[in-house]
Amino acid sequence: MITRLWQRTPKATPPAHAEYLARDKLAWLLVMQSVLILPLLFNLPAWLWLIWAISALWRTQMFRGRWGAPGKLVKGFLTAVCVAGMLASYSSRTGTETMIGLLVCAFSLKLLEVNAIRDAQFLIFIGFIITASQLLFSQTPQAAVFSLVSMLLLVTCWRSLYLTRLQAPTLRLKRGGAIILHALPLMLVLFVVAPRLGPLWAIPNQQAAKTGFTDTIAPGDLGNLALNQDPAFRVAFNDQTPPPPNQLYWRGLVLDSFDGRAWKMRDSWGRAPDKDSGNRQAIIDYSIIVEPHGQPWLFSLMQPLSVTNATNSIRITADSLLMNYIPLSQRMRYEVKSALKVEWPEAPQLAPIHRDMYTRLPAGSNPQARALIESWRAQQLNDQQIIANTLALFNREFTYTLQPPALGPHSVDEFLFQSKRGFCEHFASSFGFLLRAAGIPVRLVVGYQGGRWNPLENYLLVRQSDAHAWTEVWIDGKGWQMIDPTAAVAPNRIELGMSEALGESDRELVDSAWQNSSLLLQLQARWDAANYVWQRWVLNYDTEAQEGLLSRLLGGTESWRLTLWLIGFGLAGAALFAWVLVRRRPSLALRRELKAIKKLEQKLAPFGYVRGHGETLGDFIQRILASAPQHRNALHNIHQLFVQIAYQNQAAQIEQLERAIKQFPK
Repeated sequence: MITRLWQRTPKATPPAHAEYLARDKLAWLLVMQSVLILPLLFNLPAWLWLIWAISALWRTQMFRGRWGAPGKLVKGFLTAVCVAGMLASYSSRTGTETMIGLLVCAFSLKLLEVNAIRDAQFLIFIGFIITASQLLFSQTPQAAVFSLVSMLLLVTCWRSLYLTRLQAPTLRLKRGGAIILHALPLMLVLFVVAPRLGPLWAIPNQQAAKTGFTDTIAPGDLGNLALNQDPAFRVAFNDQTPPPPNQLYWRGLVLDSFDGRAWKMRDSWGRAPDKDSGNRQAIIDYSIIVEPHGQPWLFSLMQPLSVTNATNSIRITADSLLMNYIPLSQRMRYEVKSALKVEWPEAPQLAPIHRDMYTRLPAGSNPQARALIESWRAQQLNDQQIIANTLALFNREFTYTLQPPALGPHSVDEFLFQSKRGFCEHFASSFGFLLRAAGIPVRLVVGYQGGRWNPLENYLLVRQSDAHAWTEVWIDGKGWQMIDPTAAVAPNRIELGMSEALGESDRELVDSAWQNSSLLLQLQARWDAANYVWQRWVLNYDTEAQEGLLSRLLGGTESWRLTLWLIGFGLAGAALFAWVLVRRRPSLALRRELKAIKKLEQKLAPFGYVRGHGETLGDFIQRILASAPQHRNALHNIHQLFVQIAYQNQAAQIEQLERAIKQFPK
């Protein structure tokens, strides 16, 4: 016993050498990685292109037999580049984007070490995670289709690792596609019934900060935005007729501070709303799907009364604005109830501190505009008359254009008395300055106006080109009243849209092939409707939508009910799959020459000659000839023809075989 304990344990048998990849399997891995990694590289730092390019080039040269495997020096250099790049790009922040950067580094460098099937499997497993990470940057229908293509390549590569003979690329893709199709029903069932957890994380959209407007508006800012045809948001009215165009003012920001040239938002966070006794009228319910714009503000009609979304992250401010708790980095859907009209049973009063804030102007700015107001006040004009005089001045002498001249430090004076050409922010800014100079409280409102109705899915599409600025004026006894000075200059802008209010030279700037072709307009409307349906029914499929769908389909959302339905669907699916296999089996088992031999067996069976299981045709014929030698010539001829067809690839003999069996016995 003691001797046995101290005996040296024999070494284990060394494992067999790993099976190396064939060249065709390695080629599929190269194609797969190129397709999967491409969309990520457009959203990650540029140095990752270098890492992937070096890895792909080196592996390609190894594939061609030009270069050998990289040594420790090359691997160490690439690793050092990755570490330096990660520190330079993400040293000040950590998060999902950093993890994806590390994943792409591993995905690129692992390609240099792929020699055996085990290495290829590991690369494919990373590829599945890469495919999922693509959807963190974009959730459009195009991104979903690209993810399905990526899954097809991954499954095809995975299956190709175990092929023992060459297959055409189209056949490999066909077999991989069949596996994906078999998995689609399970995927759809899981999408419908799996608990909806909501977005766990989001990748900030770097492009979002470049779209839309900011909390500072100077002359010319919205004019540049008018050339942008990208969607801003889409609106669906809940079982209601949309308001007329002159009521489609989508409030985004209230700018209450003027520095002589630009209007700014004094309180970027916004105060909580005050309680008031106003009577809300013309209530309208609607839902908005807003595109990411990198800012916390959202949009609503007039005075929002309530707002809900999946995460309850939106609040209403004292200025009747909607603010999200974090900047918008992904599309969001929210539902709003707004009042288009408010009546006050008691005359509302503006506190002195607020009146001073909304009439404040920088000292010494725009002296000509101040002199104009003083001349009107010298004529004993009241507030309403000054407002009417200003609108009449705009209507009489000014032009609405996308190409106004540049303005200097006294921008209001230069606009009112020299250029007299401008866009909506020029009119709103100068109107606000004149009223403040007259002591009338006023503030600038920035948002969007109008939109294009899409009858295919019954929603309103509001584009970036619909960006607009107007004013809200405090009228004693009535509160804040909306006044749009642009409507005095170009009423078609409000009723028919921006392009209808522009001159020929300006219209050339905004018109495109979409506006000049009815066919292209219809195609664009259909494509936008498809994006809207995708966002509403797929990306916004939250817990509330899931409960509603399951209640309609199953009669409830209880666990026992859901379990029974899943078991029933599973059994039905298994039965259908088995039925398909049974129906396909006979047609897949027999070739033409085998069907002919089956007919021979059917002719011999009545005479007591039944072919045994696993018995060859030659042995079967020899057994028959032992008791029926008179059929020697005929059966020998049939056997020779079968051998020529089945084993010597003489397919031309098939008709002669069928004829010989048809004539047997003579």
